[in-house]
Amino acid sequence: MSVLEYKRALLYRKAQGNVHRESYFKKTHALTGSVVNKGDFLTLEETDGIIDALKKSKVDLDQSIQLDNYQQIISFIKAQLGGLFFYLLIDEEWKYCGAYITNFIHLEDYSFDTLKSDEIRVIPQDLSFQILVDFDDNELTLEYTSYK
Repeated sequence: MSVLEYKRALLYRKAQGNVHRESYFKKTHALTGSVVNKGDFLTLEETDGIIDALKKSKVDLDQSIQLDNYQQIISFIKAQLGGLFFYLLIDEEWKYCGAYITNFIHLEDYSFDTLKSDEIRVIPQDLSFQILVDFDDNELTLEYTSYK
């Protein structure tokens, strides 16, 4: 993609961010249990940089883990993160609104159905791994990918 094409696509995504912002903020609030601070969102360019860096990284381990409930997922995420700050990307809306930086996730009150959500990504700031929580047909799957 040329620089001009990227800038054009970026302008479109920013305009779409206005359409998706309220829904994305609701989802972010539901996951963090706190007031959503606009200043904690990365720009689209910064978010693209994270995704590009992960795409260029070598995968060390990639596994799917079937877990029974939200608490097991939260326990797994917290064990991996150890309280560090991380990037939160929800559904496709992150492409229009940017990643959110936080150090807390609270999945127990998150309703995938009510919020029309099906995917949550958690990426630590050091980009050493990615956790993808996928909700499909009332089944939760956790995918863990670590990078070298």
